[in-house]
Amino acid sequence: MAVQLHFGFTIVALISLIFMLAFVYFRSRFVGAVAWFLFGIAWLFNLPHYLSIGDYYNTFIMVSAFAVFTWMSLAVVKTDRLEVFIDTTAFSILSIAVYFIFAFTYLGYFLMVEVAKQSAFIGRLFGFNMVAVGRKIYMDGKHVTLILACTGIQSIALFTGVTLGIRANIKRKIKAFLVSVPVIYFLNLLRDAFVCASYARSWFGKNSFYIAHNVISKILATIALVLIAYAVFKILPELEELIWSLMDEMRKTIHR
Repeated sequence: MAVQLHFGFTIVALISLIFMLAFVYFRSRFVGAVAWFLFGIAWLFNLPHYLSIGDYYNTFIMVSAFAVFTWMSLAVVKTDRLEVFIDTTAFSILSIAVYFIFAFTYLGYFLMVEVAKQSAFIGRLFGFNMVAVGRKIYMDGKHVTLILACTGIQSIALFTGVTLGIRANIKRKIKAFLVSVPVIYFLNLLRDAFVCASYARSWFGKNSFYIAHNVISKILATIALVLIAYAVFKILPELEELIWSLMDEMRKTIHR
């Protein structure tokens, strides 16, 4: 299934997390700039792999992440509204922490196994003979092996951070969490079942896995995340306001 994030990404992202914590605590522009610049650099470590397998969607995402986070590091230094970046960094810390909790503990393996079981179960509901053994899903003599990225943990961690880490009424935060994270988890199960069935039955010819996983699933996932984000913004206007304020401050950086 999807590839693991590069080891270099993990190390640099961990270092940037330390700087983010220091930025929120000490409110130092320099520390904040270093934190976001390092976080931007971290994404570049994944580029060689995505380029080598012709995954231009994720290549674009990695380059865009580097550009945006580097831009943010410059904006932290120049902004007149440092609080906007501190609040953004605060929920980002939660998102990164959630991801690393699963990346570096047994919880990650447990999640992969459970996702494999549940994806196979969904596949059987649709009439496919899918069987999960550990983190592998077997069907028609073929199998796929799930890794952490196949659990949707990146999107789950992101929305956990933005919904629970924002300054807002706790009831609305929980509501926003419930309309995002469980939905992402369930949609990811459907995605995994679809990719497995496509690969096993060769629905799209010899490139069935690539088309199902790297094209169709990514397009549908992007649409789903946009719709989920819209729903979250309706529940948490504070988050929408913060994002617009962040974008506004970043735009102002160009003219300062």
